Amino acid sequence: MRRAKYIICMFLMVHAISLAGQSRSDLREMFISAEGDVLFEDYTEALPKYLSLLQIFPDNFNLYYRIGQCYLNTPGEKDQAIPWLQTAADNINTGYRAGKLREKGAPYDALYLLANAYRIAEEFDKALDTYQLFLKDVDTEKYDTALVRFQMQTCNNARVMMRKPVFVVDKNMGNTINDRFSEYNPVISADENTLLFTRELQFYDAIFWSRKEDGRWTDPVNLTPQLGVDQDYYTSSLSPDGRTLLMYRVDTYDGNIYMSHLEGETWSTVEKLNGHINTKYWESHATMSSDGKKIFFTSNRKESLGGLDIFMSVRDSSGNWGPAMNLGPEINTVYNEQTPFLANNDRTLFFSSRGHFNIGGYDIFRSDLDDNGNWSTPVNVGYPLNTPDDDLFFTPVGIGNRGYFGKFSNDGYGRMDLYSCDIYSDLNPRNFIVTGKASVNNLVSEFLQPVKITASSNSDNGNIIHALTNPVTGLYTFMLPHGGYSISYDSDDAVTVSQDIELPPDRSGDTVHIQPVILKETDYSAYLRLLSDTMLNVVSHDPVTIDLIAEERSLLDIEVITPDSTVTAEQYRITDTTFAYTFSPATGDSKVSLRLTDRFGNDTGAVVMVHRSDVPARRQKPLYHEIPVRPGADKVAPPVSEEGTSAGDTSPDMESDPVTQTKATADNPADSDQVGDTMADGKENGKCRYWWLLLAAGLLLLFFLLWRRKKRRKNDDEQ
Repeated sequence: MRRAKYIICMFLMVHAISLAGQSRSDLREMFISAEGDVLFEDYTEALPKYLSLLQIFPDNFNLYYRIGQCYLNTPGEKDQAIPWLQTAADNINTGYRAGKLREKGAPYDALYLLANAYRIAEEFDKALDTYQLFLKDVDTEKYDTALVRFQMQTCNNARVMMRKPVFVVDKNMGNTINDRFSEYNPVISADENTLLFTRELQFYDAIFWSRKEDGRWTDPVNLTPQLGVDQDYYTSSLSPDGRTLLMYRVDTYDGNIYMSHLEGETWSTVEKLNGHINTKYWESHATMSSDGKKIFFTSNRKESLGGLDIFMSVRDSSGNWGPAMNLGPEINTVYNEQTPFLANNDRTLFFSSRGHFNIGGYDIFRSDLDDNGNWSTPVNVGYPLNTPDDDLFFTPVGIGNRGYFGKFSNDGYGRMDLYSCDIYSDLNPRNFIVTGKASVNNLVSEFLQPVKITASSNSDNGNIIHALTNPVTGLYTFMLPHGGYSISYDSDDAVTVSQDIELPPDRSGDTVHIQPVILKETDYSAYLRLLSDTMLNVVSHDPVTIDLIAEERSLLDIEVITPDSTVTAEQYRITDTTFAYTFSPATGDSKVSLRLTDRFGNDTGAVVMVHRSDVPARRQKPLYHEIPVRPGADKVAPPVSEEGTSAGDTSPDMESDPVTQTKATADNPADSDQVGDTMADGKENGKCRYWWLLLAAGLLLLFFLLWRRKKRRKNDDEQ
């Protein structure tokens, strides 16, 4: 924009000097040339000529009118039209003569153009007042008052839609794609990796091609040599696979649609579509279905309902385009429809129109195809994607909630830059990344645990999202669609914390950082109870078990101090309320010290004293009497004769056996003990038999006495 202003100023300085020496006829020729430019809507060519003439004729308000008209029809310069048209509207000549340099007054339609300038600048009160002023004395045979009233309605529509804007996040495509010139008419493949667009160069407009590699756009390539063209061609649409390009060109007296194919790494020379598409009328835009069997295009042919309408043609069996059909009054109006695009598997049609529920100029609309093949009533996609100015050429992606377009911006790289955008609504909510930190106060490091986070939507949809923090760091991250939410933080034995957050779709940035949350504990004491006595006396070698009830998720430190002052330390992580500690005490007094620390750092303890005394083990009696074995008994005895004596035995009898036994007993103390035990057991058995005999005699005596007593009573009864 600054560059354009600089060029105009330099042009005026040079021409102000040259014009001073020009004749009246030369000035008239310049004026006529500028009028011709306006007739063919070449306002950028006409503007510097009118500005030059104004240097010579500063009191010519017709030039003010023309300059304001040029600014109003120059994209990116429309805001400059208001002061020029205000001056022209104050100097209207009711007898205005068009096409005359001598005419110093402005025409009556300066009021209408001024009202349009106010509308585009979103000054709706001034626009409505100026429209009313225009209608007051308008010549109804010369001007279309229905159009004026339609423009007034667009002002009211704009007020309504601007109070309920849709949220659109647009992103400049960067300086690889955009430069100091204007870029417009972006078309892109379905995977968003192939991009073609039109760039305004110094002497002509050219189509450029770029690909996305490793997430970055490559430097755009000028396709003019590949397409084999030497005139201005403009991108119209690209097939989903990115290999078929439709273009629009202004021929001598009309506009026509052309096609090119990507063959390997080269685009083919342009090919003009057949006569069912291109006619002697004006065809300005075209797009194909994803299967390439249908084409939707705009034309002002005689079948149109008014101005440019959208038509459809189907390929025949030979691959040629068949007769075109008007999409009908559901889509087309008495005003112009432009730039159709298909999305959502060819079931959604995006296009620009001047004749539906508009908020000014061309607006972008969408219509959906039902199961019966009928298009729904077009819906305005909303403000700010649509503005009171002209909004054309929105290239949708996917289901239509994302797209590409060109716009003027003071923050851009040139005049018009290319942008990508996302359109958010309840059906396509904007998602935010929510991050933060939550932890429980005083929690012991050994028992770190996640905090449960619950985000409940405040809207009627009842959307609830759950998340957990990292148990070590306490950090969390989760996604939330735009809207209002109540977020609660919950953990065992801790106070629940809640807070409300609002995530409007127009919130700046995609990441929401929530301040750290610390949950206060509700547990202020540790719990430990012994189920065993605090004093234990044991006389055996068996292990000792100490039963206790302890708080879950706690640490139990146990120290055992033995009689010789040896300390044994152990630590247990308590996962259940019941716990049993078992150890083998040493002889003497042992001290068992229990110290429990819960997960909040609270602690408690207990002490158990264990006394172990050793006693001699009782001797076990043998299950049978062992008879001492005579020495030499393990030797083999000599054979015995028939008389009963052994063959080698010369002794007359066995009288020496007791002596031999005694000697053996004296020589072998162990055998002596065995004999003593045997004799003692024999005495004990004799005593037992004696007592049993006494008991039996007593019982017999008792029965005898009872029997006599019973018999005596019987005799007494008989007497």
